[in-house]
Amino acid sequence: MEKIELRKARDFGALFNDSVAFLRVNFKSFFGILLFLAGPFVILTGLLMGYVQFIAEKITESNIISGNLKTTNMFLGSSVTTTLLFVLIFLLTTLVTNASIALYFTLYDKAKPEELPIQRSSISQPLAAACWRLFYNLLLFSIIMAVVLLAFIGIFFLLFLVPGLNIVLIFALVIAGLILFPPLAYVVTVANFIVIRDEILITDAISKALKYMRGNFWKTWLFIFCTLVSLSMLYLLFSLPSIVQGFISVFTRHAPGANSFAANHSLTFIIFSALSMFGRMIIISPILTCFCVFNFYSQEESHEGTSLMNRIDTFDKN
Repeated sequence: MEKIELRKARDFGALFNDSVAFLRVNFKSFFGILLFLAGPFVILTGLLMGYVQFIAEKITESNIISGNLKTTNMFLGSSVTTTLLFVLIFLLTTLVTNASIALYFTLYDKAKPEELPIQRSSISQPLAAACWRLFYNLLLFSIIMAVVLLAFIGIFFLLFLVPGLNIVLIFALVIAGLILFPPLAYVVTVANFIVIRDEILITDAISKALKYMRGNFWKTWLFIFCTLVSLSMLYLLFSLPSIVQGFISVFTRHAPGANSFAANHSLTFIIFSALSMFGRMIIISPILTCFCVFNFYSQEESHEGTSLMNRIDTFDKN
């Protein structure tokens, strides 16, 4: 079977072409393994998310019809158990999906052409350990991000108190968001892969991604920005039924009693949410990770020349 070499420095066009070629050549193996290992969790999460949205919609309609517009905590107070169950299952789904993707690329990188395609058993065996590694790294990352976020909120709160700076700060935040979001999305995505591949902490993985991105910031920005724009179209395709349903629900909330949209379409909330979750976790997330991994290997090869060193080590052993 043809193998698309990961450890190779690529220009902008080659990154796109080889990423697409990888998905085309390994489509059945890559997405088939994800569907088998993560698919049941994704579908269960999507169905539960639809049910949670249906409950929230029903509570909102009930409060609007009764004239009680004080909806603070009305959802959480009415369905704490359902919400907690959804959070736990969503966490498990995210871990299984990300771990399966990272393990696939890790095994693919080490495999010889005659060992391809990657078999499901090769990923299912180390999957539990990989999920656990991602879990405690996710906790560490969440703590760090919470501290950073609180620091930024405090700084901007103080700056907003200065007269005349409000508009300037808002404009600066918008520009900073446009500049930083694609590289940050890339770093966070590829860091999960590095955690599994190199068996290191998330902090070291992020440092490694940032180190290799140094000097390639704008190339990475453009590559990930184009990828995100392309995937946003695909995301819209999977989410369009749920979006349309949401608009219909908003405009029919004042319908009397059982004739409201939520009362008569509970099943559509569940089905459309499951479809949106399936597209996001089984299709979009693997494709984004694929592009990020190819970009990372290209930058790593440019900095370290790892494939050349591996060949030298192979010759020395022989």
